[in-house]
Amino acid sequence: MDPIHYQISADEISVSSPLKVISMTKDLLNRYRLIVISLTAILATLFSIWYLDERIALWIMQVLRSNHALRLAKADIPDTLLFLVCSGTISMWLIYIYLTRKNGSRELQRFLQLAATAVPAAYMSKAVLQFVFGRTNTRLWLSNDVLLQFNWFHGAGLGGFPSGHMAVFTTFGAAVLYIYPRFRHVTLLGLMLLAAALIVTDYHFLGDVIAGAYLGLMVTYTTLHLLKISGTRLWIN
Repeated sequence: MDPIHYQISADEISVSSPLKVISMTKDLLNRYRLIVISLTAILATLFSIWYLDERIALWIMQVLRSNHALRLAKADIPDTLLFLVCSGTISMWLIYIYLTRKNGSRELQRFLQLAATAVPAAYMSKAVLQFVFGRTNTRLWLSNDVLLQFNWFHGAGLGGFPSGHMAVFTTFGAAVLYIYPRFRHVTLLGLMLLAAALIVTDYHFLGDVIAGAYLGLMVTYTTLHLLKISGTRLWIN
């Protein structure tokens, strides 16, 4: 055997082995982290559904009814989520195409591809899940003599679980956190403010918001995994 060739192979093995160990360790840690996040989200959602949702929604309703300005502001909130998803997705893909042709920032291309793929997937996922779970939405329950329950596979027009707003914006935020971790404080603050706004306007129950955030996180994680295993040039390290 050629000694030079043997030496190169040995060097390659000595370098690649630690890298493989590091990669396997990271994958294992990510899986454990995902399991912990999933269990925490599921338990928090169930606890909220059983013990917190009704109490919080009723208390907020009493506060809003005592303040005319707040009550009017809550009533005038439009649902523009579908418009935001469509316009945002189209804009991100257009910018992505432009950057690929101009050989622009690889980091920005990765973010745009991830976010533009995951955001519409999150919207479609929430639509399906809201239909499947069919949980009575907050405002319908508060304004009518309607039972707060899960109407399985009958959620068209009344389902509010999980929160679509929280799912979509958490999906986008998770993409930001992965590509631009330096913006994590601003991103997390924005998501927490959104969650609070959805609850204090009686737009969603707390359980809806927790489930929506978990859905958004899982959509981004799944999209990222699929992009990496697809062999797309942007995701080859």
